[in-house]
Amino acid sequence: MSYRLGTDLILSFKKEGSTTALALGHSTGCKISKSAQTGSRTTKEQGQGLWEGKYVKSLAASVSADGFVFDYDEAADRGYPTLNEIFNSGKTVELEWKNRDDGEPEHGSFIITKLDLDATAGDDQKYSVTFENSGAVEDGELN
Repeated sequence: MSYRLGTDLILSFKKEGSTTALALGHSTGCKISKSAQTGSRTTKEQGQGLWEGKYVKSLAASVSADGFVFDYDEAADRGYPTLNEIFNSGKTVELEWKNRDDGEPEHGSFIITKLDLDATAGDDQKYSVTFENSGAVEDGELN
């Protein structure tokens, strides 16, 4: 057993009309966040008890990633310009993430809720993007 490297978590997306998911181009980081909205119940049977009962109302997932803006190779078609196009369309995009060496991906339909372009003088241009789920996140390969 060994620790997993962050480099091995690969985020891919499938553009509308495409048949395959392609890894996000020139990416440097990825974060997968899952959360549950909960409710609480206090019943008469609990009497004067101090503990409340919790239940899950809904589940949510968000994915954030960042990378370098690059214009001149096939991976550029999977970077900032394409993300900007998807954001401007307001459409959903299919995302998939998995570790490079094990075959247990997760996937779902997401919308881009935030897209930043950072262009500091004397430094490479960078982007960051945030996706939020629009439906269930599921185990298995993206079809």
